[in-house]
Amino acid sequence: MASNSRLAIAIHTAGMLAFGEEMPITSTMIAKSVNTNPVVIRRIIGSLVKHGLVEVKMGTGGGSKLAKPASNISIAEIYLALEEGEIFHVPDLEESHGCPVAKLVRPVLKEIFGDAEDGLIAKLRHKTLQHVIDELRMELPADFCLKKLSNG
Repeated sequence: MASNSRLAIAIHTAGMLAFGEEMPITSTMIAKSVNTNPVVIRRIIGSLVKHGLVEVKMGTGGGSKLAKPASNISIAEIYLALEEGEIFHVPDLEESHGCPVAKLVRPVLKEIFGDAEDGLIAKLRHKTLQHVIDELRMELPADFCLKKLSNG
């Protein structure tokens, strides 16, 4: 079963937008860096805009940029902006379902999974986009320039 990569792509996208002051970053550049279609990036940017994390200016000279400093954007905010729903979904059963174990296990699993998701979000609130960027900067060569990304 494939895992959902939207959070990783959204963090990657926001991280690249954080470098937007150094040079304009387009959805095509981000898509190339993530190895996906620019439409995927534009949808993610749309979710980030809807939740006040990114601003978009249309027209000539337009583009996307972070709405606030990376140090003020938690990974939890990015996660919640994606509106993915429950991490672990427990499907409902018809009232007429005959297996008592199946009926009884669902509320137990919902509580366990809900607690796990609450813990994950709490943990993500303590990490910011700036943490991610700082880690990257420690690993990137000193002469790294984003313009290299646009040239391939």
